[in-house]
Order: sequence, then C-alpha cells, then structure tokens
Amino acid sequence: MNNYEINEETYAVISKCYGRTKIIEENNDYEIENDAYKVMDESCKYYGSSYKGRIEAAKKLLNCSYKLPILVEESSVLIFFPIKSSLLDDCCWINLNSIKNIEKVDNKTKIVFKNGKEEIFDISKLSLENQIYRSSKLESIIFKRINAKKRG
Repeated sequence: MNNYEINEETYAVISKCYGRTKIIEENNDYEIENDAYKVMDESCKYYGSSYKGRIEAAKKLLNCSYKLPILVEESSVLIFFPIKSSLLDDCCWINLNSIKNIEKVDNKTKIVFKNGKEEIFDISKLSLENQIYRSSKLESIIFKRINAKKRG
C-alpha cells in the first residue's frame, strides 16, 4: 500500500528510513512505502485543501511560523502536529486527540496513546507539551468559529 488517507483512527504518522512511514491507528500498526510529508500532503488534498494551504491557515490563526499543527480534516476537527520541523525527513506527526499521557524517558518522550499503545519520540517533554498546547489552541479557535457560525 502506497497511498494512505489520514482518518479519525489515525494516531501517528512516523517517518522511517528510505521513504517508509509507520502508521499507528487505533486498531492497527503498519508501514507504507511513502514518506510522512507525502502522507500529510495527500491527506490534506483528499479532504479538499493542500498541506501548504493548511500551513498558511495555521500561521495566520496562531500567529506563529514554525512546527505548526495543521487541521487535516474539518468536519471531525482532525488536528495533527509535527514533533520537529516538517521540513526534516524524519518528522513525525501526532493526532492531538489520540494522546492519553506523555512521560519523560531520558532526553526523549514516550507518548501513551488512548488505546494503550506506546511510542518513544526524540523530543523533550517540554517541547512536546508546547506542541500539544499549540495544537489545542488551534482546536479551540476552530471550535469557537464553528459555534459562532451555528449561533449566527
């Protein structure tokens, strides 16, 4: 399988070597022959935008310009954030709403997902907390706009 569209069951998109990507879903883990950036870009296109469009929107909404979370899909407010610069080949993306807990492990951080699966990432706990905060802020802005539309 080469093409993969992110969905509500997608917990993480993890870059591996040689253009391979590990996908963690609620009930499955597997690798595909595609890089994580392409998975993100193709998923954004599948849901009617582009990766660049999603990044530009996040920049404007968050008034920030690096390690931006993106809204992959609107109707379920599916937000993913990178654990490092999205320009790097080994960038990994995490679904904001898949995280149950995070724990410091030496200079890295373990994410415990809602289904009990665990994965250690090369990011400090503080940096990961900042990414979660930034993603939550994006989610809050989007929910406020959705609710304002419903009332208006």
